[in-house]
Amino acid sequence: MKRTMSVFFTLILLLVTLSAGASEEIQLPAELDAKAFIKVAERDGFWEKTLVVTFPEDRRMLSTNDGLIQGRIAVNHSAHPGLFKKVCKEMKTRDEVGGKVYMRGIKKRIAMESGVPEEKIAQLGTAADMKNLAVVTKRYPPFVVTALVTAGARTNALRTGVDEGKHIEGKTGDKEPHGTVNVILLTNAELTDGAMARAIITLTEAKTAAFEDLGVQSSYTESVQATGTGTDNAIVVSGVNGPKVTYTGGHSKIGELIGKAVHEGVMEALQKQNGFKQIKESRQNFTRATAIPGAAIKA
Repeated sequence: MKRTMSVFFTLILLLVTLSAGASEEIQLPAELDAKAFIKVAERDGFWEKTLVVTFPEDRRMLSTNDGLIQGRIAVNHSAHPGLFKKVCKEMKTRDEVGGKVYMRGIKKRIAMESGVPEEKIAQLGTAADMKNLAVVTKRYPPFVVTALVTAGARTNALRTGVDEGKHIEGKTGDKEPHGTVNVILLTNAELTDGAMARAIITLTEAKTAAFEDLGVQSSYTESVQATGTGTDNAIVVSGVNGPKVTYTGGHSKIGELIGKAVHEGVMEALQKQNGFKQIKESRQNFTRATAIPGAAIKA
């Protein structure tokens, strides 16, 4: 009863805010004990779309933005590229790029609307359109894994270890590139801190494999295979109802599920957002791809 009331209270607080814009519910497996929806709003003539994943109690989350927290909400906020360009210019301060200032305001708004403290919200940001969200679930009893993925790689793909990094935090004149792969990874398994950290490696390997299978090349070095973009982020959320897991590498069954869910999710999201299309496959599963001219919004 206590949990039921907690879920009801959290959802009422969140749903009250939806009257200001349209929303779309995202179906998640019951084993995850989580709710998700996309809220659509408008700012300065541009769309904002926010994927909100809520939980009935605190969940241990590892975020590449917010670190290790006890969280109640995981967010992937999407803003039109034109809006991101606008806020990056207008909100920039001497010490911070405008995008960070903007995203901090989004988190504050979500906290106020939901009644959940900011420190219990893990947040990602992107210019990829949330209509191109990929939701992929993989099962192998007793494990359930779901990856919610947005991806854009038309203008910001790079090969880590080869391409130059020019950004120095705090420096003026920083350019904020658009193009990001964001992953929110959910599971029913109770992950240790080490297992959540290892899951970041597993999902990154899966993302890079998807870039290779789609033949995504670096935006900075000609004819070089990209490994991702320079702004990729992820949130891993531990479950509370499944078995305890200490290892999420590729040799484990749950690691396999993570890898397959993220690989499929990144492939789907890049195809929907940028039009990358797998056109050739050999027995070794090496593939190359082309981007359909003019497909979707660049991000």
